[in-house]
Amino acid sequence: MEANMAQLYSELRKTSDELLTRMTSQNGSPQIQAILKEELADIETAMNKIKTGEFGKCEISGEMIPLEVLRMMPTIKTIKDIDSINSFFRKPFNTI
Repeated sequence: MEANMAQLYSELRKTSDELLTRMTSQNGSPQIQAILKEELADIETAMNKIKTGEFGKCEISGEMIPLEVLRMMPTIKTIKDIDSINSFFRKPFNTI
């Protein structure tokens, strides 16, 4: 599990760097810049959770978010968010 967290942290760091590069290029519209800023904040939150050992815990209930969901969306914050995500897909996540 520790190796998985290190790999995930590395991927999040790369994504963070890519977003910062994109944001500083000044090529995007203000709306896109706002979306990138929100995504960057979510990524930084996920990286901090990995550092503190809180990664994968639902921010509401404290329950563990299924690993399959975290692999697909490491910035997810609550189990309740899974329902929101499911509304965008034809097939729901089979995790809960």
